Amino acid sequence: MARGRPSKKGLIAEAAQRLFNQSGYQGTSIDQVVVEAKVSKPTVYSNYASKLLLWQEVLQSVIDANQTEFKVLLDDLITNKVTFAEGWINIWQSWVESQNRMVVYRIHWGESHKLTEAEFELFKIFESQLKSVLIAWMEYHQIPKEAFFPLNSMTKEACLIRKLSQCDALEPLYLLELIESLVS
Repeated sequence: MARGRPSKKGLIAEAAQRLFNQSGYQGTSIDQVVVEAKVSKPTVYSNYASKLLLWQEVLQSVIDANQTEFKVLLDDLITNKVTFAEGWINIWQSWVESQNRMVVYRIHWGESHKLTEAEFELFKIFESQLKSVLIAWMEYHQIPKEAFFPLNSMTKEACLIRKLSQCDALEPLYLLELIESLVS
């Protein structure tokens, strides 16, 4: 392999991610991945024995990207001395604005009958990343741990569920006031 060129395995995973984003799990076939990645079918199958294993690779790449992205975001919020409520909203908005993360939810919730324990375990890791960042943000602002459940539930409904349902977002000022009322 030439230096600086992505591996075929990487090209296949990237192509699959684009297709999963576009068509979901059910709507993506190995044949489409072959065309999108510009590789042969045997090349795909020599790297990924099944579409499920390809989905695991894509999910792992989303998890890996989250790790870096949210460390930077948390550092920026702390450096800029952002208020608790504004930072909380910023974390959630960053989470839901990622097409890759929204596809993870759509596939996990909509296609769960096709998934194995391995994908459920990866999804737990995926969701724990958001929880870890939110808890770190609470700890930085010395918000009691007991506030996590109501804050998280309310914001999940206001941000994630609305995004997945393609509903209008709540007015940011209203959401800010709700969060402030829960922690005051």
